[in-house]
Order: sequence, then C-alpha cells, then structure tokens
Amino acid sequence: MRVTGMMQNIQLLKNLRNINTSLTTGQQQLATGQKISRPSDDPIGTGYQMRYDTDLARSDEFLTNAQTGTEILKTMDSLLQQASDVLKRARTLTLQAANGTYDVQQRQTISAEIKQLKEQMVTIGNSTYNGRYLFNGQKTDQAPYTSAEAATETTDPGLFYLNVSPAVKVPVSITGEIIFGEANTDNAFKVLDDLATALDVNDTTEITAALGKIDIAADRLSVSWAEIGARTNRFELMENRIADDQVSLKEMRANVADVDVPSAIIELKSKETVLQAALSTGARIMQTSLVDFLR
Repeated sequence: MRVTGMMQNIQLLKNLRNINTSLTTGQQQLATGQKISRPSDDPIGTGYQMRYDTDLARSDEFLTNAQTGTEILKTMDSLLQQASDVLKRARTLTLQAANGTYDVQQRQTISAEIKQLKEQMVTIGNSTYNGRYLFNGQKTDQAPYTSAEAATETTDPGLFYLNVSPAVKVPVSITGEIIFGEANTDNAFKVLDDLATALDVNDTTEITAALGKIDIAADRLSVSWAEIGARTNRFELMENRIADDQVSLKEMRANVADVDVPSAIIELKSKETVLQAALSTGARIMQTSLVDFLR
C-alpha cells in the first residue's frame, strides 16, 4: 500500500485531535474532580453513581430525622426535670404545712405558692418544640391543657414517629396523660389543686394525704423520664449508624466517580508530553515538499 503525503497529514491531524480530546477530558476531570461528566463517559459507572447519590440523599433524610428526634427528646428530658422539681418543691411545702405548729395564715401563704407551682406544671404540659405541642399526641397544633381545667382534660393518645431507616420508625412523643396522669384521677394537676384547697381551708388530714399522692405522681413521672432516656439513646445510636453508613457510601461513590488527583495529574502531564512530541514530529513531516526530494 502506497502511503502518500496527504495520508500522512490526515493521520497526523487525526492523532492530534485524539490527543487534544483526551487532554481536554483530563483537564475537565481535574477541574471538576469527577470522572464522569455525562452518562456516555461511563454508562455502568453512571448507574452506580446515581444509585449511591440516591442512597446518600435518603440517608441524609434519615440522619436529619434522627437528629430531630434526639433534640425533641432532650427538650422533653429538660421539661420532665422541671416537672420533677415542681413536685419536689410541692412535697417540701406540704411537709412544712403538715407541721402542727403552722397556723391558718401560714398554710394559706403556702397555698399561694402551690397554686403557682400548678400553673408552672400546666406551662410545662403545654411546652412546644418548633411550634408543635409535645404532650398532645398527634394533635401537635393544639395545646393539651388549660389552667382552669387541666385536671379533667384528656390528651390525644396517638404517637408521633420519625423514620430512621426504610424499615424502622421510632416513637418520639409521650402523651400528657402518661406523664402527668389520666384525666379525672389523682393526676399531678388535681393533686396540686386539691392540696391548695386543703391549705386554704386548713384541712390537715388532706394536707398529710397529699404527700402520698405527690409521691405517686413523681414515680409516674420517673417512668416516663426513663422512657425518654431510652429513646434518646436509640436515636443517638441510629445517628452513629447512619453516619457510618454514609462514610461507606461516600467511599464507594468516590471509587466510581471521583478523580484520583495525583494519578490524574501524572496522566495529564504524560498527555501533554505526547502532544508536544506529536506537534514537533508533525511540523517536520508537513514541512516536507517535492523540492526536498529533488535535492
């Protein structure tokens, strides 16, 4: 087969074009840090990349849910600490009022503080997180208690859940009646109401009886408090698990789609050297003419 000068020139231009294309691709990969800029670059790798991106997006959602659950439960933990402090103070005042040396006026003074403690307990029961009531089940847009009727008001029994994986959802809310006691029973609000009334009328029998009722309310509160602690631990464990999963997913995605920068730089330098050599050789070939062969 006879190789003509035109054929040499065409082949040279074709080779230069291929080298330039490869060089441009290498430069783009270094600039973006990504091996794949369009699906045609690596159809199989694109499929894996899309799957990993989807998994990471879902994982971010689950991680946000776990973090939100942890924050809500920590808020509830703080609120139950406040409620426990209210009952402790009420018990201390009741012990004082049960002392036979106290007179009517002193007990009425204690009654005024007990009434304020009851108001504080209602405030705790109506606490919110990001504008949503914590102790009214799924009716997070409605306050569960009023100051006047808290002792007889029922709360929504539904539970509010957060998904922390495709197959796992963890309850966050605890209804107010579980924490403070059922309506129309000796719940925390009724105990404080009855105690204030007994103090106002100087009924020492009821004042003494209130001590046991306060202890029962405190024990019920402690059970819910322990449940909140257990749920908080679970959410924190899920946070750690999701974070570990994300590390693995990001590593697998990087293996498919991310550029190995040191290797890419070496390869780019090699392509630049090849291009310079091709240009130098091509310049000599394309300068050859018929006159050169007649000399």
